[in-house]
Amino acid sequence: MAERAHALDDWYVQRGVLATIAAATLATTGAAADGASRASVSFRLVFDGMHTAALMHEGPFTTSAAFCAAGHAADLRIEADTETAVRRFSCSGSSDEFTARVKPVPAEHGGNGSWQIVDGAGALTNLRGKGTWTSVRLSGTDGDPRTITYRSTWQGVVDFDASAPAISVSKSSAKKLRRPKGAFQLSFALAFDEAAGNVVSYELTVIDPRTALRVTRFGDTSTGRATAALRVRPTKRTRILRVEVEATDPFGNTAQLATTRRIR
Repeated sequence: MAERAHALDDWYVQRGVLATIAAATLATTGAAADGASRASVSFRLVFDGMHTAALMHEGPFTTSAAFCAAGHAADLRIEADTETAVRRFSCSGSSDEFTARVKPVPAEHGGNGSWQIVDGAGALTNLRGKGTWTSVRLSGTDGDPRTITYRSTWQGVVDFDASAPAISVSKSSAKKLRRPKGAFQLSFALAFDEAAGNVVSYELTVIDPRTALRVTRFGDTSTGRATAALRVRPTKRTRILRVEVEATDPFGNTAQLATTRRIR
């Protein structure tokens, strides 16, 4: 535990420099806790985890961000089907906090995974972000999980932006193909209302409602516009196809759009 304490002391020394850098970045880009800014910053968090009596994770954390430089985190619940921890991070010296989804929980004892900030409170109400983490075990054995301690290091981006991209299909067409028989070429022009420069990842799916046949295309765009084409072969009786679009910004905000396309 002495080794753990020394390592944490070293991190607090480094954190002063990192927090200064993060504060300068936020000031330069005009970021504010009221969500007025759309400028993202790199984000690093170090969480020293241990187990509660219920074998959930808790412990102190430090970050590279001046808006929540240190505090204490604890799991609110574990979603067993996806091995996801929903964890609240409470900032020292204030009532500000944020909530993140962390998975897979078992790998936190030594492994890697992903994180996403999904909610906030106080000055951090609009804080969102996502990234990856790597964990190393500091002590303990699998035979007695209560003895396990670990250090998880996060890397990613955050922003005071809780708004998902707005999606629209500005143009679409359906062309019947000579071969294969009964197939159609569908083309779409997509538009996403998102802050300039932010990369939007999207998923376009066309569904034949009679058979549940699904054809999907993936892509991303930093211009707010994209085109996508795919080929489908619906049943002879199908006249209208269902079109679904899902879009995600760099901070994990996700939106969906459902519409239809007549083909005959």
